[in-house]
Amino acid sequence: MEHQQSITVLGGSAASSFADADKKSWPYLLKSELPETIDFRIETIGGLTFVRALNVLLDFPDEDLLILHFGTSIGWPVPVVKYGHRFGIDFTSEFGLHQPAFRSKKFLRKINQSFRMRVRNSIKYVLFGLGLYKSRISRREIVDQIDAVVHLASKQSKRIMWVQHQALQNRRIFVERRSYQKYYKEIISALEKYESPNFALVTLPDEFLVQENYLLDCIHLSEEGHRKLVEILRAAFRKFYSYPEA
Repeated sequence: MEHQQSITVLGGSAASSFADADKKSWPYLLKSELPETIDFRIETIGGLTFVRALNVLLDFPDEDLLILHFGTSIGWPVPVVKYGHRFGIDFTSEFGLHQPAFRSKKFLRKINQSFRMRVRNSIKYVLFGLGLYKSRISRREIVDQIDAVVHLASKQSKRIMWVQHQALQNRRIFVERRSYQKYYKEIISALEKYESPNFALVTLPDEFLVQENYLLDCIHLSEEGHRKLVEILRAAFRKFYSYPEA
């Protein structure tokens, strides 16, 4: 009996679409280009971290190819969660200080949205100065977490493609940009050692890092960004499969 090829995508919100149809996200676009005979599964989980991925990976045994797509989240104001909602910000959420993904179409809401964006950034500086806005995990823990994910994924899948997301930095405050770059370099350094015939690392090239490929929050991909990411993945995909020409 011929073996049915299986591919599973596991990613955070960066792998999903904020548009009306989720099928516009890159996993669905990629799936549409591949033969229907491939068992192609997609699992996206908002806020997916390396640690959270470990339990999810247990449900994906014996994959021919596992595609992982992780974002890079650096921190949130832990000690102030007791204050709850203030200034339209949910301090109990690790995403409370994230900027909105879409710009409002109404004039007054645009003004209000712009005001809230400035308030968020101002609060970040105050919290950072007080030592309350800091990274959720230590950079020293990143390597151990990545090692654990790769080790488990290698047990579950014959091949691994790791897509490392990168957010735009033009709307982040200085301390966030500085911290983000350090974390990103640490992650890439930890992943590069695994590159092999069975492990492909995919990063976003500099020319990809433009606003048209991202939503307003500079984190999640626009429809154009999802399409361009598929173009990037085609080259990496040929490392494992005979990819149909576009």
